[in-house]
Amino acid sequence: PPSLPPPFAVVLAEVIKAFGTPENAQRMEEARDNACNDMGKMLQFLLPVATQIQQDVIKAYGFSNDGEGVLKFARLVKSYESQDPEIASMSGKLKAMF
Repeated sequence: PPSLPPPFAVVLAEVIKAFGTPENAQRMEEARDNACNDMGKMLQFLLPVATQIQQDVIKAYGFSNDGEGVLKFARLVKSYESQDPEIASMSGKLKAMF
């Protein structure tokens, strides 16, 4: 992949911060409770909330405000993980929130 534009780490940090706000943390907690550790229900309840939280952040950085934008963002994170320890570390934090 091309070398990382500096703002990308900033975008990732903003996404992580968004998951940490009390409102979003509560939304994620409720979705987790609704899912009851059932993988199928996780996709039904947790994924839409997580996607929405990410969309709200990344749309300000030129990603499309839909599921496709979030997928593109996730692919970029994945492609940069191997090159940048900071991105890899933040990506780990983000995954831990799901």
